[in-house]
Amino acid sequence: MNLRDLDLNLLVVLRQLLEERHVSRAAEQLGMSQPAVSRALRRLRALFDDPLLVRTPSGYVPSARAERLLPRLRQLLAETERLVAGPDFDPATSTQTVRFHGPEPEIGWFLPPLFARMSRLAPGMVLEIQSEPREHFGQLERGEVHFVLSAFTPAAGTGELHRTPLAPLTFALVMRADHPLAAGELTVERYVAARHGLVSLTSRGGGLLGQELVEQGLLAPGERLNEPLRLSSFSAIAAFCEHSDVVFRLPRRFAETLTRGSALVVREAPTTTTLDRPQIHLYWHERFHRDPMCLWIRQQLKAAHGLAADAGG
Repeated sequence: MNLRDLDLNLLVVLRQLLEERHVSRAAEQLGMSQPAVSRALRRLRALFDDPLLVRTPSGYVPSARAERLLPRLRQLLAETERLVAGPDFDPATSTQTVRFHGPEPEIGWFLPPLFARMSRLAPGMVLEIQSEPREHFGQLERGEVHFVLSAFTPAAGTGELHRTPLAPLTFALVMRADHPLAAGELTVERYVAARHGLVSLTSRGGGLLGQELVEQGLLAPGERLNEPLRLSSFSAIAAFCEHSDVVFRLPRRFAETLTRGSALVVREAPTTTTLDRPQIHLYWHERFHRDPMCLWIRQQLKAAHGLAADAGG
């Protein structure tokens, strides 16, 4: 037999007929007319070359072959329904791993509240976090992570990515407590003339601050800030600030956490050094857009931060 000639609807009718052992009742359960079910039974008898249901004085009974068919038929149709319905996801019993990538400030801001919800609602799940410097969006394209937290915008050619906004990214300055800029009026001129520390997540090019200052005419095109220190992670910032005169411009929430209980201070960045506030977005790839686990994680991340869920989760 060629499977292309098989109508799965016939198997659904056969299961109902064998369970009801009555054409009219089977038709009622299937939402079909009795003549339509009778025609289906004739086709099934031809397909299996077996009567399937045999009439007796007390009604229909299944043939010997039909008796053997019914358990396998139930299993086949149940698996087919699961195949079409997609994977099941029960957070209470799941042991899946969800993988995030993002810079340390964004990770420290958004993921601890998510992990708290996961610990309560999905205790068997694992949250795996990568924050080492690398190109953000390639990992999504390659399927290495489920989500990326980023204030950057992906380059062209990433049309398979989805995103949802989480929060605006605001900045503050971090420096040692006796730094010359820690007291007095913090003008743009004093700030531009300072020695700056830079965290370069891609290890390529200059920082966003320099680009902003050039766009505002506070630096000439091609002119660079005095940036004697360039780091590839956020972990050593406090130590360098405490032992040097470098100034870091950092995400405000991270800056406030970093300086707590230390000999460092936080100051407002001069307002003219900040252009339109970038948004922190959660990014994910089309391959995970309808995945039940990933949809649940998106919902939980928003719930953890009091954000309204949208149609895409």
